[in-house]
Amino acid sequence: MLTNRFKVDYSVGAIANGIKTDTFTFFLLFFYSRVIGLDPLLASLAIGLALIIDSFTDPLMGTISDRTNTKYGRRHPFMFVSFLPIAIFYILLFTPKPDWGLSQSQLFLWMFISASMTRIGMTFFEVPHRSFGAEITKDYLERTKLFSWREMFAWTAGICNAFLAYNIFFKSTPEYSYGQLNPDAYFPLALTGAFMMVLSIIYSSLSTIKEIDNLSSWKGSISISEIFSELKIAISNKSFILFFLGSLSLSISWGLLNSLTLFINTDFWGLKGNQIGIFLYIYFCAAFVAFYITPKLVSKIGKRNFVLFCVFGVAFASPIAFISYNLGLTPDKGSSSLVLFLCLPLVVISTLSIAGNMTRDAMIGDIADEVDLQSGKRQEGVLYSAVSFVQKVNTAIGALTGGLTLWVLNITKETPTYDQAYSLFFVQGVIGPALLLIPIIFFYFYSLDFKRHQEILLALKKR
Repeated sequence: MLTNRFKVDYSVGAIANGIKTDTFTFFLLFFYSRVIGLDPLLASLAIGLALIIDSFTDPLMGTISDRTNTKYGRRHPFMFVSFLPIAIFYILLFTPKPDWGLSQSQLFLWMFISASMTRIGMTFFEVPHRSFGAEITKDYLERTKLFSWREMFAWTAGICNAFLAYNIFFKSTPEYSYGQLNPDAYFPLALTGAFMMVLSIIYSSLSTIKEIDNLSSWKGSISISEIFSELKIAISNKSFILFFLGSLSLSISWGLLNSLTLFINTDFWGLKGNQIGIFLYIYFCAAFVAFYITPKLVSKIGKRNFVLFCVFGVAFASPIAFISYNLGLTPDKGSSSLVLFLCLPLVVISTLSIAGNMTRDAMIGDIADEVDLQSGKRQEGVLYSAVSFVQKVNTAIGALTGGLTLWVLNITKETPTYDQAYSLFFVQGVIGPALLLIPIIFFYFYSLDFKRHQEILLALKKR
């Protein structure tokens, strides 16, 4: 059994990706399209190209970390160096100002290069870090607990990052009554986030390195033919394919829902930064509720069934605000009553989203055991590179489709019309939830349950 001290030391590392994910999900597209005036189509293109780079770097990092043998283990050497590109390019990403006079192509290149390098740096940490967590225990429920801790730290970090944004950096000023439109607010926010990310990465890497002796080292050659042979076994595993397709389609929907949130809160609901900040208390409480209920419910109904329950719940709760508005049930725009009204469905959406993420993170460790039985190799790095990629899809495809939506609706730096804002609301309130039906189908056919996992562990023990 893992000690609580180890779970904390390990999970602190998730703070880095929690901050980055929150910023990329809610602020990146808004900053470039609404604040500094980059064409939404170009912003979408920059995000899409960065995602293509991720599709190569994530599995490459997984393959390399699986096959690395050093006195510092397979994973930690990459974790230790990751903070440099993360911190540098994360800060640069939010450095441009409207008065710099950069052309559209220059802004595009700045966004593309900075976003890509930030993501690559995060790949250097996230893939080895997640893989290390899956290696440290093979117990079905203990993995769920460990990744529940990890996800709680990540969500809490993201919430704290947003709290600083809305309550400190996005405060209303005489020039900007909506503080989130103030271009001077983003650089100090990025600087603060980068500092916290560096601390979390260094602390988690140093505090867990003593555990590398408890892990297996890579056995086998590193020939290209062997790498591709073992990769084929890993990615052709039925459980992995269903998991990947389910998580990918889920992330596309969830990313679309999230990427438009700040636009809708600002341009449709007319909420100021301090009002939007109230939602963060819901997210914060939801993270702890999800942390409490996830291991308990997984032990009763299994990981697959719990994931299905979470996705169903989000799909039903997400359209509530849209339906209520069209029925005339919502309070006045910009009012405190509206904020409280919007909190009601948010409780369900955020709790089940976090709980589902916790569970899906733990599922990959089970798949790694099944792949080990088939190939004779531990390939957590390769498998968790898929998780890392899917998480980036969450932000990238969401922002990509969100940017395309802004472009189609001709929403630029200027305040959108009511019809334009309502169209955004329709995409978030109808199309996004409808897309959640796709991952439900994939996870329905996922069959790696507790019983099957116990059979795998027994076979591995006898081998």
